[in-house]
Parts: sequence; C-alpha cells; structure tokens
Amino acid sequence: MRKINVLILSLIFLLSANLFAEYSRIVSLAPSVTESLYELGIKDELVANTTYCRDIDEKNKKEKIGTVTDPNIEKIILLKPDLIISTKEGNNKNSIEKLMRLKLPVYVMETVESFDDICNNFLQLAEYIGKKETGEKIISDIKNELKEISHNKKKNDDMKVFWEVGANPIFTVGKNSYVNDFNKFAGGKNIFADMNMRYPNVNIESVLERNPDVIILVDMGDVGKEEVKRWQKYKTLNAVKNDKIIMLEAKEIFTPTPKTFLDGLKKLQSKFFE
Repeated sequence: MRKINVLILSLIFLLSANLFAEYSRIVSLAPSVTESLYELGIKDELVANTTYCRDIDEKNKKEKIGTVTDPNIEKIILLKPDLIISTKEGNNKNSIEKLMRLKLPVYVMETVESFDDICNNFLQLAEYIGKKETGEKIISDIKNELKEISHNKKKNDDMKVFWEVGANPIFTVGKNSYVNDFNKFAGGKNIFADMNMRYPNVNIESVLERNPDVIILVDMGDVGKEEVKRWQKYKTLNAVKNDKIIMLEAKEIFTPTPKTFLDGLKKLQSKFFE
C-alpha cells in the first residue's frame, strides 16, 4: 500500500512539473503580451519579443524579432519556439496566418473593449500557460485596489474629459474602448462616450462645442508636444482656462494588462484629478 501511495505522489509531482515546464521557449509578438507574461512571473521562458517590448532587466534582455506589425518570420522559426503569443488587434493578420500555416504553435489573445475584457483575456492566457491561480490572485488584488480608487472619484464625476489619440485627423476615445473605463474608475466624463465606436474621428468644432474641462493627449504617432500648443490657442476652452492639458505616454494607456491599467489609472489621477 505504501509503495502505491509513493507511486501516486511521484506521478502527481511529475505531472505538476510538466504543467509548468510545458512552455520553455515563448515568443511574444506584442508589448501587452510581454507585460502579461512578466506579471505572471514568466521571464526566463520568454526568449524573444518585439522592438516595442521592454526587457524586465539587464540580465533578461530578449532577442528582438521585429515590430508588432512586421515580425521577422524567419528569425522566429530559427528560435524554435514552443509557443508564440500574439494579439488579434495589434498584430498583422497575414503574419499570424503565415505562422499558423507553418504549423507553429500560436496563441491569439482577443481584442479588448473594456477593463473586464482585459481581465478575462489575462485569465485565459494565465490558464493556458499553467498560471491560473497566479492570474486569479493578481486580478483579485487589482480589483480591490480599483475599489479603493473608485471611492474617491465622486468629486471628479462632473469633469468633462476629452481624449486625443490621433491628431491629423483627430481621433478620440469612444464608448467601445477600454480607455473609456479609465474615467469609470478615476472619475470624469468622456465627452465622446456616446459614440458607439472605439476610436472615432472627430473635428475641432465638436470638441469646442462640448467644451472639455480636461484634455488628455496620448503621446503616440502624430500626437506630440505641438498638440498642447494647438489647443492652447482656443482660450474659451475650460481645459485651457484650467491649465488642464497634459500628455500621457502611450505605454501608460495602450498596453492593456491588469497591472498596466491600474498603473495608468494612478498616473491619470495624479496628473488630472488630485
């Protein structure tokens, strides 16, 4: 009987070891994927990522396999990955399909339109790579922090907010973007939350008409420091009168993972609402 119990325990140990050793050569094709893996405690198993992805430290510099939209397929093949993680929204569809046709192991993360989507995506990935309990603990802790932050948002609820994520032409944040949820937790009302799109194109006249109290410029693409000067010309805007035109870095907003969402929310609060 004792021998049988020892055998069973040995089998359980081996199965558990294999569960966490299943993927040892992971390639990330997006910054949000890389950050998700770091949050789940995956760093040594990550062998390569994109030029837009950060390395967690000097000792863990990863091989770069190109950009999010133009990954180097040949280089990826040479790395002999046992898992490639991509995103439906950020990555080039043709590149992903090519990797799949080559019978490479590709996991595709879904597009996110809300904070809940970010959490669900993260948990699905965590379960896929054998980190379900870690993922659940992370989500639980972050949701508790968000509750604390939300308790203080009432004083900001009447503040009208304009998000600018593209300058020429002007693109903003609509109802179906997870960025809209930053206001849900921090306070303020997105002036274009009535638009059933993720990133609708708007004109200057419509921004002036809705007269935001805060303008949030996300530093990406053609949205740079010149945009601050552009809006400062409109002296009737409440945001100009209040000196509430401030820029956030794209990585603080557009790297949708649970932790980066929380970090971006804290940065938003510190710059706009405190």
